[in-house]
Amino acid sequence: MEAARDQVSVTIDGKPRKISKAKSAAIQLANKGAMGDPKLLGQFLDRLDEIETRAAASKPSEYPLSDADLEVIRAVHSRLRPWGKRGDD
Repeated sequence: MEAARDQVSVTIDGKPRKISKAKSAAIQLANKGAMGDPKLLGQFLDRLDEIETRAAASKPSEYPLSDADLEVIRAVHSRLRPWGKRGDD
C-alpha cells in the first residue's frame, strides 16, 4: 500500500501538480468512466460507494450516548421542566 502513497507529477488544468498514485488512478478511472466505458464507470462507482460506506462507519455518532444515558437525561429534563416555567427563577 506504500506504493499507492508515492507522489507522481501530473498536469491538471495546465498546471503541474504532485499527487499520490492512488489519487491519480482514481482520476483516470473516473475520467475513463465518464467517457462512456461502462465497465470502468461501474468500477469507479463501486469504489466510491466503498469509500463512502467506510467513511460513514468510521464517523462518530453525533450523540455518542447509550440508551441508558438518554433515559437519564430525559428523566432529569422532565423533572426540571416545571422549574423553567416559573416566573420567579
